[in-house]
Amino acid sequence: MGDYMRTEILREIGLTDSETKVYLALLELGDSTRGEIVNKSRIAGSKIYEILERLLDKGLASIYIKNKVKHFKPTNPKQILGYLEDKKQQISKTEKEAKSILPGLLALYSGSKEEQEVELISGLKGLDIIFKEQIELLNKGDTCYVIGGTKGSDEEVVQAFFEKVHDWREEKGIKTKMLFNQRQKESTEKLYSSKKYPATKTKYIQHTSPVAINIYKDRTIIIIFGNKINSIHIKSKEVANSFIEYFNLLWNSGKR
Repeated sequence: MGDYMRTEILREIGLTDSETKVYLALLELGDSTRGEIVNKSRIAGSKIYEILERLLDKGLASIYIKNKVKHFKPTNPKQILGYLEDKKQQISKTEKEAKSILPGLLALYSGSKEEQEVELISGLKGLDIIFKEQIELLNKGDTCYVIGGTKGSDEEVVQAFFEKVHDWREEKGIKTKMLFNQRQKESTEKLYSSKKYPATKTKYIQHTSPVAINIYKDRTIIIIFGNKINSIHIKSKEVANSFIEYFNLLWNSGKR
């Protein structure tokens, strides 16, 4: 394994750049003094003791006095696994603490979210959160209305994302009514066949747009495809009802 790979892995497990340099220097030097570590790691002498202290705290180095001079040496590299185990335990403890305060945070969120009726979202990660909220909000038998759009420049990734979302809806028993452009009929029937998705009904229209729309409960998601996906998440019963009326007009003119 090359130096670059070792350095990257040490950074990923939680060491800073300076800690990584000093730790690797210690492994090469073995028993060493401050000056030797400074020369090997190329870290400023004024910072070296602070960094060594952090490595000591992590269990990755040890210290002893020899002839009134501080000497440092690395612990067995297997101690990295012990350090990671400590981190796992700390994360587990933090997770429990976070869960304990979650009801209070959700109460604050519920009290404030009415004021924030429009949310702008950039990219698929933010959209993933919104659609997970959609699945939580909808119950078995509820209906989600979808007007499909073109998928932009990264069509395969976007298509895979929406297949995943549709799987979530189907698994929960959420009904989906979808409208797509007539030219998308062949591909859509392959992706969303009634055999695979019995809770889904699909019609086709002449409408074509880079914008896709999801309407459910009092929520509307408008997804704008292009070189980058941008979305607008609206919480408003009035807006949702208006879009459902628009959807029904298109639905009544659509063909199976």
